[in-house]
Amino acid sequence: MKSASKSLWGYGGVVQAPDGTVVKVATSAKKDTVPVSRDVGELVLLLGVEDVKASKEFYAGRGLSVGKSYGSKYVEFAADPGHIKLALYKRRALAKDVGVSEEGTGSHRLVLSGAAGPFRDPDGFVWEASASAPLTATA
Repeated sequence: MKSASKSLWGYGGVVQAPDGTVVKVATSAKKDTVPVSRDVGELVLLLGVEDVKASKEFYAGRGLSVGKSYGSKYVEFAADPGHIKLALYKRRALAKDVGVSEEGTGSHRLVLSGAAGPFRDPDGFVWEASASAPLTATA
């Protein structure tokens, strides 16, 4: 969808899976200083939200600890090494960054492992628990 280039996040590109899922692959490095590898440092589930501050409060109220916060632009919640981080970014800016419509056309349903009951966030993302499934997002 978008060739690799320099951006706010560092260096990266955007691809779309056959099922429609949009994935941004990026590095925080601004320069090509290490050999290419298949090692993944971390995975971040980045949700486009209307009001970053309100969504931040919602998720913090559900027990997530804020790792990074840039006002009303971006929030990243802390996660243990090896776990997927949740991050929030202004919907319009994220859509522009990855090259899709701000309105979106995919599902707002996410399934995560654990015993938490289902809930809906302020942007309509529906989180459901599955005791045997890892954190996944469907498009």
